[in-house]
Amino acid sequence: MPIGNLTSQIFANIYLNELDRWVRISYKTRAYLRYGDDFLIFSQKLEKLEMIREDVIKFLEKELSLEVNIKNDKIVKVRQGIKYLGVMIYPSGRKLTKRNVVRINRRSSIRNSASYRSLLEKHQKQSLRTFNWQIMEKISDE
Repeated sequence: MPIGNLTSQIFANIYLNELDRWVRISYKTRAYLRYGDDFLIFSQKLEKLEMIREDVIKFLEKELSLEVNIKNDKIVKVRQGIKYLGVMIYPSGRKLTKRNVVRINRRSSIRNSASYRSLLEKHQKQSLRTFNWQIMEKISDE
């Protein structure tokens, strides 16, 4: 089943619901986020995060027959920023990754400008002025 397929997203939510419940019941973490098969767990104590990491890996292997991608298995300090779903999240706010800003600039057109504009408004207001000028240039070219 292709990764981007809608059914694979639905199955991920159904299948990983067990992980969600287990993490919330087993650990009183500061925050737990999951979207599809990507998840973040926040805690102020490194030792606690290391213990949770080991337990989550064991739970996924034993209960759900899944393994964690070693490339994405990281413990980082929040102040360094966390890349999640195309957004860099910092304690003071968030901003789009450079890759996504480049994609928006390359893919934007008059038809989809409202969608991309709202994405920039939400995550990266400092890029709005440039984006507006690019859209105005595209309008004048037509």
